[in-house]
Amino acid sequence: MNTLRIFYRLSQPFWRQRSQWPAWLMLAAVIGLGLLVVRINVLINSWSKTFYDTLSAFDTAALYGLVGEYTLYLAAYVLIFVSLDYIRKGLVLRWRQAMTGRLVDAWLADQAFYRLGLTGEPDNPDQRIAQDVDVMVDLSVELVASLVINLAQVGAFLVILWNLSGVQTFSLFGETYTVHGYLVWIVLGYTLFGSVLTHCIGKPLHRLNYEREHREADFRASLLRKRDHAEQIALYRGEAVERQQLLQRFAAIAENWRQLMGRERDLGLFTVAYQRLSLIIPVFAALPAFMAKAITLGGLMQIRSAFNAVHDSLSWFIKLYHKLVRWSAALERLDQFERAITASRRTANPAPQGDCLCTQGLTLCRPDGSVLLDDVHLRAQHGQWLRLAGRSGLGKSTLLRTLQGLWPYCQGDWQLPGGRSLLLPQKPYLAHMSLRSLLAYPQLAPFDDGLLREVLSKVGLGALGGRLDDEQEWERVLSGGEQQRLGLARALLYKPDTLYLDEATSQLDLASARALLQMLRRELPACTVVGVSHQDGLAGLFERTLELAKAPQMA
Repeated sequence: MNTLRIFYRLSQPFWRQRSQWPAWLMLAAVIGLGLLVVRINVLINSWSKTFYDTLSAFDTAALYGLVGEYTLYLAAYVLIFVSLDYIRKGLVLRWRQAMTGRLVDAWLADQAFYRLGLTGEPDNPDQRIAQDVDVMVDLSVELVASLVINLAQVGAFLVILWNLSGVQTFSLFGETYTVHGYLVWIVLGYTLFGSVLTHCIGKPLHRLNYEREHREADFRASLLRKRDHAEQIALYRGEAVERQQLLQRFAAIAENWRQLMGRERDLGLFTVAYQRLSLIIPVFAALPAFMAKAITLGGLMQIRSAFNAVHDSLSWFIKLYHKLVRWSAALERLDQFERAITASRRTANPAPQGDCLCTQGLTLCRPDGSVLLDDVHLRAQHGQWLRLAGRSGLGKSTLLRTLQGLWPYCQGDWQLPGGRSLLLPQKPYLAHMSLRSLLAYPQLAPFDDGLLREVLSKVGLGALGGRLDDEQEWERVLSGGEQQRLGLARALLYKPDTLYLDEATSQLDLASARALLQMLRRELPACTVVGVSHQDGLAGLFERTLELAKAPQMA
């Protein structure tokens, strides 16, 4: 029941939207076409009795007519089945697009993706958004539609099987018993037995499939990290360590795979035997009536067809058990992810806005609650340049992130100035995109090419002016100093009201760093700048310096 509650909570935002009425039509079409398939199966069941009776009578002329009739059934079945599959895939795509968009929005909203990393986020959020959503949506549509269709098929063929069973009388311990619809009771008992035993054997598959997704995602993420840090690994010549780590990750996959193989082998031994035995049970059950000539060969074949149709539908749980455990594992992972995002928002600590940037008794803590910086007092007027100084590791970068509204573990009174703010870290973020888009980041609207070339020239990257449309892994193409120059170019284009510099020129020589910061001051004269830098030669560019320490400080 908990799995169903999770499914309802995850799916209802999509299905309750008024704009998703096409999805309801598509679902109705899938179920309606499935019911047509059931109707064709009923017609084929009736056809099979006539065919085998005609075959036993050697009525050649009638056989040709029956073959033509079956051809029509077959053509209709193929057309309906292909249409059903096409519409089902369209519904899956529509639902997946909506759910992926909702999860991405929730993950990115209010810097939840950042705060999750501070508190120990659920493993591999990328895999949960990309793969678990796909598994959940695809299997949800398949399971719901197939359940409705199979219930309809049970209803249709149970009536046929009941009528074909007739009334059976037998004696046991001197007592005479009369059973109506005995074939129905046989198929119900056989299917119930198979379902219970299938669940008992296959129950551990839920945990194993959950672990499989986890370990596969860990391995992929580890491969990506090696690629992202290829240069550092090569400089250290750390190939042996990286190889060992990758093999350990894959060893975890292999161990999980072996456990899955063993459990699926045990389940397969039962289910394959169960399915094969079900093909002959109706023949043996109806054989006495056939030998007594109470039914014809066609009647025997009709009983077999109806019995197998009922059994096949009632075995929905058994046939789809391996998909059910994958589905439930994906639901659990998505539920954990959504709950973690919701919990991360509780740590948000937005600061009020005012006419200046100032703090009063601000205390910064680590996620475990220990104090990082205590009783910080600072004030930066509009357009002022303020430098934060102090020993390495004291918490200066954390203070910048707090002032930017990112660090939630803080107490005290503070306010941030209005307008736009931008933080330039020591290592700029360089996504795989065109240079034009990279310079405009974090804005969506493009800039004029002439302006982009002008800004590149101002920061010493004029040689890149002809490569605005190039899509490169710029993190590999540009040196550390060039990356920081590009970060300063972003500031020139973005024109923030408040700019935070976190060692933003540390990869540049002192003369270049001074020249760039002086240019930044000329280009953005009204911008308030709060910076952290261990380049002592830059201190004179800042109007004030705040020495941070454990004791209270004033600036």
